Parts: sequence; structure tokens; C-alpha cells
Amino acid sequence: DDDDDDDDDDDDDEVILSESEDDWRTFRAKLVMGESSTSPSSSTTTTTTDSSSSNDNIIIDDSDIDGIGALFSSEETTVQQFTPLDPSQWAYDSGKVIEQGAVILGGVEQDFGFGLRQQYFHKAVILVLDHDENTFTKGIILNRPSDRMMEDDVNEGLEWRVWFGGDVQGLDSILPDIVCLHSLKGEEAKEASNPVMKDIQWTSFENAKKLVKKGIASGPEDFWLFAGYAGWGPKQLSGELERLSWYMCATDSQTLLKELARQSSGVDPRDAGLETWELLMNMIGRGETANDCSGNFDDLMLKEWGRGHLLKGYGGEVGVARNPLWGGGGGGGFLEEMDGSSVDDKMKEAADMALTEDLKAGTLLRGSSADRSPFLLRKQELHHSLLLVIVEDDKATVACMLNHPATKGYDIVGYSKGAASLPLRYGGDFALKGQSPLIWLHCSQKLRDSGVGSSLSGQNEGIYKCEQEQALEAISYGIATPSDFLVISGVCVWPKLGGSLANEVKRGVFEVVPNEKQPLVIETLQTQTILTKDNLAENIKITQDAWDKAADPDSSCTSTGTDVVLTTGIGEGFDEDDDTVVFNSDKKVSELADDSLQKWIATFLLGAPTLT
Repeated sequence: DDDDDDDDDDDDDEVILSESEDDWRTFRAKLVMGESSTSPSSSTTTTTTDSSSSNDNIIIDDSDIDGIGALFSSEETTVQQFTPLDPSQWAYDSGKVIEQGAVILGGVEQDFGFGLRQQYFHKAVILVLDHDENTFTKGIILNRPSDRMMEDDVNEGLEWRVWFGGDVQGLDSILPDIVCLHSLKGEEAKEASNPVMKDIQWTSFENAKKLVKKGIASGPEDFWLFAGYAGWGPKQLSGELERLSWYMCATDSQTLLKELARQSSGVDPRDAGLETWELLMNMIGRGETANDCSGNFDDLMLKEWGRGHLLKGYGGEVGVARNPLWGGGGGGGFLEEMDGSSVDDKMKEAADMALTEDLKAGTLLRGSSADRSPFLLRKQELHHSLLLVIVEDDKATVACMLNHPATKGYDIVGYSKGAASLPLRYGGDFALKGQSPLIWLHCSQKLRDSGVGSSLSGQNEGIYKCEQEQALEAISYGIATPSDFLVISGVCVWPKLGGSLANEVKRGVFEVVPNEKQPLVIETLQTQTILTKDNLAENIKITQDAWDKAADPDSSCTSTGTDVVLTTGIGEGFDEDDDTVVFNSDKKVSELADDSLQKWIATFLLGAPTLT
């Protein structure tokens, strides 16, 4: 009949798949490829449940019930053009479909990226191991290989290379969560494992060692060992997809296995897996987006994170918790020498000259002068900061930053010369319980002689702290001008338990400012104004000027600005052994630290993360 004739005519167009022949994702990819090929000169294809669509020519095996319905939802789904590397490899943008075996790619279009915080998520390639929208989603990062090793307590003499899988129970946790990916075919290996997708399974480290012991696996080279994972709560990942924090990608197992194998064979951890992300972005049709942000600030920060956490020697032992601050500059301890890697000479010199007794209230500190700032990757606000200790007791040290004017001012009423507004300065995240939220400071001899405020150090010199009423009264009587004062909101706290501020000074993380330098530093900071987009650079320049003036004249710990001559390394003009520049780039680490401070101010004080 006519129907039979029509069916015969369409035989060549039919795609018939049985689960036993391939996994359902391959079938779905073929659908995407077929849809894309019929789309006229478009890089995307929209599929719907319209009965008149080309889906009428596709026969779906009834036994295939694993997730295929996502393709034929009632909502329109936009998928990028199928972009194969070879006939056996495929990947496409799967929209907002989250499922086991899917790949999550780090997004680069959100206003606030991962440059300042959680750099390991920047351009991450995450394999979803488990997903339930109402409970939990678990994934492991596939493109953060390290050269750190774990010993095998079952198979004598063997070591297992460790990959950073995520920040939950990760490399530096006392009890890291270990997942071993593999593609072993044997039944016993499958029984000891959990399937993720076709040809990819995961098992525990204990099971992996047993499989090697039994000869079912030839050795650690049959596995990829991941320490830690990334996790999302109910509907959390869906919300982050809405904010373009991630892109969802569907791909075949061979593409992932080939990338894992490539990264295992000599890829430098300092490159932090950027190639893998770029490959998949190109495969799903987002190559232009990837190219637009190649080598940007977030890329450089990720490479520095890789240097500090993925390199053997810098990262320390797996399963040994570190002081969280130590991750900020790239090392398991600022003053240690590990595997022949020397620590910045300036930090050593600062440590040698550091105080030998506890800090006291009234001590002025400045952030480290090391070329590789300890505040590069976290707490960027402390980079080249000026910090005043205001409380020192047996429980904690309380200090406030002086150099960060915010966007708000304190309006002075009753000033004889008219309206005046003092910049409110961000001093830290905490407030002193039972005290005024604002801290008023001055360093004026005239005001000292007039009895305005009291000395923080207990001596009749240095920086004085006064009550707000005292300051306003002095201004109204003409004893002081508004510019005589710094007004601070918030403080920083260093508990004595877990690492005191005095210990950070001894490590060279902070440097003591000589008392005679205090008036000049305060005078310089008083020229800063209320923060705006227009004066951001000028305020930072004043901070740098004050920081330079705070240097100990007997120390060489100053900002040198020395140019670095690069020699040929792994790329033209790059020297992979030059520790003063970011790996495989010509960007000085000291300049990147300055950039990170500016980025922090623009993001958190100005509320304009895209400004820099």
C-alpha cells in the first residue's frame, strides 16, 4: 500500500539503534547531527515535538528508556551544531539537561568569574557521576592533573598519580574522597565498579588496588585517581546554569578517554587543563567564545593556582591539611624549601628581620613585598595592604586595613568651611562587639596635645584612636579638619588558635612598619577620596605610594619594578623555569597580584566586576 511505499522510500533516512550496539548518548548525538544537517545555514538547531518535524523519520528502539526523553521534551531545546573530531567522536551543547555522564564546562560569560575565588572551577571540565535534581549532584573535574603521588599500601612499590577532582574532600583534606575512573572490560572489574557512561566506570581506591593485586588491572596506569569532588545541592546547579556559570555538554566516552590519556602523558599541571576545555568548547560550537577569553586574567590566575596546588613539592602530601593561607601564594609553607624550589628572597629577609615578641596594639604592618604575593589567589584585599593592630590579647589579634576607601562617605555637619565628606574605609569583614561600628583614627601631634583620642600603643606617639563625638567636636571647634582623620568600618581578626598574626609576620606574610614612618603613611592615605569608577586607579596608586613609604629603610623589601628578560622556553618568548612570570606567558606574577587587587576592589567595593 501507499504507507509501505512511503516507508521504503524513507529507509535510507532511518536511524535504528539497539542498546546492545551503542550507548544511548551516541544515538542522541546522531539525532543532533541529523537535525543540524537539515538546518539551513544555521549553527544551531531547534527540535520540538511537532509531528511535521524530521523526527518522523527516526525509529527509536523501545528498549532504550535511559534519558532519551530529554530530547523530546515539550519545551524547545537549542543544541549547537554537531562538531566531530572523527567519526567515532562527538560532542554537542545539551542546553540545560543535567544527567549522569553529562559534562559540565566552566562558563566564561558571567559577570563574576572564578579569577578571585575558587580558581579551580575556571574552565573546568566536570563529569557528572550522580545527579538527582531534588537531592544532590556530584561530579569530578577531569582537567586538573597533578604530579603529586599516593603510595600503594597493597601493591608494594607502586605509586598512583593524583588528579584534583574538586574542592569537597580534596587534595588537602585529611580524609580525601577518592574516585578511580577506568574503562576495564572484565566482569570482576565491572562488579566492583559503578557505571557512568559507556566504557567509563568508577570504583574506590581500595577496589582499584585489589584489581591490580589480582592482575585484573595491569597497574595504576589503568586508572585515573581523583581526590575530591564538586557538589551541588537541590536545584543549585540549575540556578547556576541560568546565570551562565556553566555550559552543559554531551559527549562520547572515547573523547573523554582520549583527553584523559593525553593529559596523563606529560602535560604540565601548570597549564591546568585549558586545552581540554577549549577542545570541548570548539566541539559544541562555542569556539568563538573560547577564543575571546583565551589568556585572560582568569586563565592566568588558574595557572597560578595550578602551580601552587598541582605541582609536586608545592602542593605537599595528599591527605595532609594545610594552613588555608598557604594556598594563597603557591606553597605548602612560605619559608620552606621543597624539592630545590627556593622561596622568595624578600620574604626570607622580611622573616629574618621580623619581630621576636608578640605584636602590640598600635603596630602598623604592610603586606608582603615578595614578588609572588601570598595574597595572589585569596584575600587579595591584603596585597600591599596597610594594617593597624588595634586589639591584642591572649585570644586574638584584631587589626583594620587603612587603605581601602569605599563608595560611601561620612558627611561632616557643622564644619566651618562648608560641607565635607570623609571616605568610609573598608577595614575588614568583622565588627567589634559592643563598640561603635566606626573607628576614628588620627596621627596629628596637634590633636595629641589637645587630648583628642588615646594612644593605641600606650605611648604619647603614633596613631591615636578616638570616639566619633571627640572627632566631630574637634572639627566643630576648629582644632581639627576633616582630613585629619581616617574613618574605618570593619576589622580583621586573627585567632591565636590556628595561626596568629604574629606568626604571619614571622613568616614574612606581613612586615612591620617602623614607628617613625607612621605619620608619613597616614598623611599619604589621607589624600584618598571616596571610591568611584573614575578614581579607582588613583586611589590604588596612593595606596602603593603609602606602602612604599612604609618600607623599613634597613631592608631591601621595596617595590623594585625590575624588568624580567625572558628566554626561549616551551613557547616563543616564554621560559617555563622563570618563576617570576606566569607559566607559558609573559605576565609577571607581581603585576598579576596588582591586577588581582584592582579586580577585588572593583568587584567587592565598587560593585563593578567587569570594570577591570
